[in-house]
Amino acid sequence: MSQAATVLLIGGSGFLGRYVTSLLLERGDKVIIPTRSATISHHPIEVTWITDTELSQEHLNQWVSKLDSGGVVINLVGQLHDKPGFPYGPVFKEAHVELVKRLINAFNHSPARRFIHISSLGADSHGPSMYQRSKGDAERYIKESSLNWTILRPSVIFGSDDQFIQLFASLCNIFPVIPLASAQSRFQPVAVSDVAQAISQSIDQRNTFHQSIDLGGPSIYTLKELVELAGRTVNKKPLVIPMPHALGVIQAWAFEHLPGKTLMSRDNLASMQRDNVLPSQYQSLKELFNINPTALETLLP
Repeated sequence: MSQAATVLLIGGSGFLGRYVTSLLLERGDKVIIPTRSATISHHPIEVTWITDTELSQEHLNQWVSKLDSGGVVINLVGQLHDKPGFPYGPVFKEAHVELVKRLINAFNHSPARRFIHISSLGADSHGPSMYQRSKGDAERYIKESSLNWTILRPSVIFGSDDQFIQLFASLCNIFPVIPLASAQSRFQPVAVSDVAQAISQSIDQRNTFHQSIDLGGPSIYTLKELVELAGRTVNKKPLVIPMPHALGVIQAWAFEHLPGKTLMSRDNLASMQRDNVLPSQYQSLKELFNINPTALETLLP
């Protein structure tokens, strides 16, 4: 029987956070979510919202200090794009590395010891992309801490309102022909509901303590196959043309400089130099959490 806890949910107002919040409330947990959003009327009223604030060391100390010995901190924060830099730029450094260091320090002001961190499959301090390197450095700091930590490393997360599949669906709706770099890169997409379940169960599941756990769905797809599947969600059959890497870099550079949200960056291409799939046949969702991984095709009309 799960015991209700007070949970400080960092990044709880985002895509994954909404699913996690719902499960935590079902457990009977008290959920606290810091947010910079001025409008939270569409969020659950059972949640304690902390608004108009920064994730500074001072504020994190205050929030974590209010947790008792059974309290939990869950970090969902993640960014997809940054300006070029080495080993990474300022956005990744702040969101992925410095925030984690401040969260670890904040536990010095609290009897709470439980920390659940959402990283990414392929995170590696020596990886080919800034994103992977920053995620890898964050994992290293967590593993060096004295906390009861769990690191969950999902592949691409999909859901009815995700940014990945829906982005390609939008492109398929506009363009009948899609030139695609890294077309043969492989992914093992995992459902947002399954990731949220793994997070919720990890709170009390002691065999997840001090474990780094890879999460993937039941099937592996190339990027080309994912774009074609996305097209089916809007009843389109785009012609996907694989593009040489050098041309893909030029295309990504152009996307970086277009106004509005970045669709693809050179760092995204660098990440795709490595397949984003589980390193073995071990399916942690099923074996550790008793979750039958949800198939991506469940999203298709």
